[in-house]
Amino acid sequence: MAGRTDARLRVSAAVVVLLLAAAIGALSAAAPAGAESPSPAKKVVLRIGWLGEPDNMNPFIGWSNLVYEIYANEYLLPFGRNEETIQFDAANGVLESYEVSPDGLTWTLHVNSGITWHDGEPVTAEDVAFTYNYIIDNEMSAFIGFLDGVREAVVVDPDTVEVLCDKPKANFTRLWIPILPEHIWSKIPGEEAGTTYANDPPIIGNGPYQVVEWKKGAYVKMVAYDDYWQGTPTIDEVYYITYDNGDTMVQDLKSGTIDAAYLFPPAQWEALRSTPGIATLEYNWANWDYIGLNCYTGKSHGNPVLLDKDFRTALEYAIDREELVDLAYGGHAWPGYTFMPPKNWKDPDYAWAPPEGRRRDFDPQKAEQLLESAGYVDADGDGIREDKKGKPIELRLWADATAPESQRATKLIAGWWESIGVGVVLSVQDTGVYFDKIWNYDGDEYAPDFDTYYWEWDGYTDPGQTLDCFTTAQIEGWNEFGWSNEEFDRLDVEQNQEMDPDKRAALIHQMQEAMYEDCACIVTAFPLKLEAYRTDKWTGWRRCNYGNGPTFCSQSFPSTFLGMEPVVASEDEGHVGLWIGIGVAAAVVLGAAVWWILRSRRKGPAEEV
Repeated sequence: MAGRTDARLRVSAAVVVLLLAAAIGALSAAAPAGAESPSPAKKVVLRIGWLGEPDNMNPFIGWSNLVYEIYANEYLLPFGRNEETIQFDAANGVLESYEVSPDGLTWTLHVNSGITWHDGEPVTAEDVAFTYNYIIDNEMSAFIGFLDGVREAVVVDPDTVEVLCDKPKANFTRLWIPILPEHIWSKIPGEEAGTTYANDPPIIGNGPYQVVEWKKGAYVKMVAYDDYWQGTPTIDEVYYITYDNGDTMVQDLKSGTIDAAYLFPPAQWEALRSTPGIATLEYNWANWDYIGLNCYTGKSHGNPVLLDKDFRTALEYAIDREELVDLAYGGHAWPGYTFMPPKNWKDPDYAWAPPEGRRRDFDPQKAEQLLESAGYVDADGDGIREDKKGKPIELRLWADATAPESQRATKLIAGWWESIGVGVVLSVQDTGVYFDKIWNYDGDEYAPDFDTYYWEWDGYTDPGQTLDCFTTAQIEGWNEFGWSNEEFDRLDVEQNQEMDPDKRAALIHQMQEAMYEDCACIVTAFPLKLEAYRTDKWTGWRRCNYGNGPTFCSQSFPSTFLGMEPVVASEDEGHVGLWIGIGVAAAVVLGAAVWWILRSRRKGPAEEV
């Protein structure tokens, strides 16, 4: 009996060894790739998806918030900004420090040492002075209005520039104007730089990343600048990938094809928020959506009823902002009235909103009363009011082809306007049509050819720089509405010269009030930008603006990606996990083997009977 029992034990032991060896081999083969140390030669690549296409790599021509994100990583601003507080930060800009004279007329700028352009040339005071003077001397329309009152920039020594002003420049430190390399741009005539110069990759800048490739309709590729003065970025390459379908972008984020998504469809919010390894956030970044109205009193192809303030305000009373937010934006917006959204500024807060009683909230009866009092009546009873010459009123209303929320909003707006007797011809247009028609010329004469349109704006971090865009001087430029208001212009001059922040904020509030009272346009909503990003693949995502802003696509800081790193398990962590797995598997195998042996022992006497 004893001999036959020993034979079973020897067989059992052999089975245990074989099973354990098989388990170890299987676990070793299945060890996660992250358990290995990353190869030193392996590139760290961040892929960001966004809806739309950057419009132009030339900062004198480009206007979209997408391309401003490219600029922010390609070029340093003179006065760097801290991403948390939006205050001056020498680590993020060209200047180490600055002083301003007591009268506010002379700014002395000191350049950080050690900054170089992407071709290795040093960044000096010559580049800083050149940039300001190039804008002033060539009257570069993209920035000249922001330098109103600045006479010239003078090089004192290789590290020092004096900027001389004819009047105080209160927002000088917060102007969004990138410093450009003199040895590149001095060879480009100003007229060409402002109209046709493409600034094709590889682009020479001084930021942490360099644009090396732009495949239109596909992606923009930026590579880390190894000699960036704050240290080589951890991420070697950043791809901004163009999508024309938001749902496809979301699916690529879920599958890991991209690492982040900007402005994904609101309908995908809940699904993404519940996806493990993906974080979502919504925020307003000084942006608003609005109905542009043709207010130009010169030669215009717009409907002349829009020159009547009472008619414009009647249109606003016919808009239900609450329903617009719910139905057009899926709740991912705040009702808006002016250009300064809340939660964007502190100490002081530049946001202003009309108080209750002065707000033009949804009141179709009020709208109809205004139209009747102003002489716009439906004399023939066909449901459409006539203008003062007896012609049926019909407004062209455009929706942005690239923005689904714009198309949803305009359908609602068209219905509301028609309900108060205003005819509407609604159409979806490419932004190229917007540009061609808003800035239309008959020969050499400016003659805007539009009535109304729905569009979006992303303002500057300095509210004064934003409001500068709507002065009389900016007609044919940033002032899309062709609107002119003497009080607004006067206040703009004052706020630009007021060095006391609180007093300047009060003037900016008054500017918003003047614009709202005259109804130059109709701000409808403060949309919440939607971002989603992989937290299972990356660490170091951080929000800017006191935690109220974005984690990427801020269009303002070169340092957004500098603190990020890929999530990769260390070699020790991988081996520990592997051996823990082996230990668990061994315990399971041994338990099974013991059970098999005991079972064999129990069967022995029965077999011997």
